[in-house]
Amino acid sequence: MERWLNVIVVWIFFCLLTGCGAHRAKRDLIVLLPDPDGKGGAVTVTTNGGSQTIDKPGYATEVIDPNKPPMIPKAIEEKEIKDVFGPALAAQPDPEGRFVSFILYFEHDTTKLTLESNSLLPEVSQTIKTRKSKEVYVVGHTDLVGTEAYNIELSSRRANHIRNLLISSGINSSTLFVSYYGKARPLVITGDEVPEPRNRRVEVIVR
Repeated sequence: MERWLNVIVVWIFFCLLTGCGAHRAKRDLIVLLPDPDGKGGAVTVTTNGGSQTIDKPGYATEVIDPNKPPMIPKAIEEKEIKDVFGPALAAQPDPEGRFVSFILYFEHDTTKLTLESNSLLPEVSQTIKTRKSKEVYVVGHTDLVGTEAYNIELSSRRANHIRNLLISSGINSSTLFVSYYGKARPLVITGDEVPEPRNRRVEVIVR
């Protein structure tokens, strides 16, 4: 049963990365995750050009062209797994409580948190301290208003703003890992120039 659950989780992640909109990733990344006991099953990824089997937890293959075989599986760093699949991981059942995630929202075109998100910050900080976490991922995003270059910079400022707030609350800076994606990974798919509040966010993933 665990093996099939593992495969299902992998394919959920696969669907999240498939081209479902203009701002999705241009590649399909399929990762085999371990079961809670550290073991893993196997999954075979098939395209029109061939197939590859992943049978080692923490290994991944990429599909760049559906008419060519998937790439040879290789190990993928845990940080990249968190960056790419953080929200999906947080949404999965987690019997061991390995991850806790928070989403903090911002006012339009600023690094100013909404009132509700600002009031959530003490809980974020306390969770990190209570769990004595050594890995906290702070991931910045924007909505689809403006240019790609501007939004990359804005998402960077938002993520680093939250990082600085956490440090000022007593969190060790060495535990905080910042990344940012501009408008490339919207939580809510919209057209360009649509000011969607739920996309103006920073995700904090606490291990």
